[in-house]
Amino acid sequence: MATNAVVARRRLALSLRERRLRAGLTLEEMARRMECSPAKISRMETGRTGVRVADLRMIADVLGLGPADHEAMIELVRQARGREWWHEFADIVPDGSATLFGLEDGAPAISQHSTSIVPGLLQTPEYARALISSVEGITADLVERRLALRLRRQHLLDRPQPPRLDIVLDEAVLCRVIGGAEVMAGQCRHLLARAAAPHVVVRVVPFDAATHAAEGVGFIIFEFDGEEDVMTPVVFAEQLSRSTLIDDPDEAGGYQTALAGARSAALTPERSLELIAARAAGLR
Repeated sequence: MATNAVVARRRLALSLRERRLRAGLTLEEMARRMECSPAKISRMETGRTGVRVADLRMIADVLGLGPADHEAMIELVRQARGREWWHEFADIVPDGSATLFGLEDGAPAISQHSTSIVPGLLQTPEYARALISSVEGITADLVERRLALRLRRQHLLDRPQPPRLDIVLDEAVLCRVIGGAEVMAGQCRHLLARAAAPHVVVRVVPFDAATHAAEGVGFIIFEFDGEEDVMTPVVFAEQLSRSTLIDDPDEAGGYQTALAGARSAALTPERSLELIAARAAGLR
């Protein structure tokens, strides 16, 4: 099970909540037994604050956790304190981006619906540089730093056990020429190369497809496997000045349903690759 500081922290928070509910305790009852405020318990169960080993020892006593469960949670506390590769880019990314990078780095399955640009995990350096450089007033040094970050994120696709990546693109993504014809043609060929891997699926929703629930909305869904895993799907919706993380199961489920609609409207993976290849050929 892949993990990192972000995933470990979320997994620990959800485990604490699940075990408290399984024990039949309210926040107030748990707080009273631990001699702290309900707000403290809530912050730990939502991941807004870290969990100390001393707190975990008290929680284990209150909930009657066995040695194995207690040790597993202590290990999550240790992992949650780790310093990950994206910390070196903390000065150039918006608040909350570390959570995105952690989920992306740790999720066994990533699905994305994109309506305007190629997803970052599948961008070529030239395509990415053209996008990053379009920000008004950005310096050359900052362009290169942001480019390095984007390319570093892509390393996860080359792991021995990479995540399953399922991408649904609107055809407009292929028709919007980013960086010029040569760059766009190279980007299309890169999509074809990446989609040749068994863990990557790319689908294209053609212009004449039926309307679907995800129409015009770009988002990413991170999913976690395993019957014993408490991690529920998390949706990331990116906007111009801020990003939104949605982890409410019902709301995230709505995005999963919308994505299923987009997949139904899309061409098959085989026909999608044919369309991408034709677009690459037409850009020469």
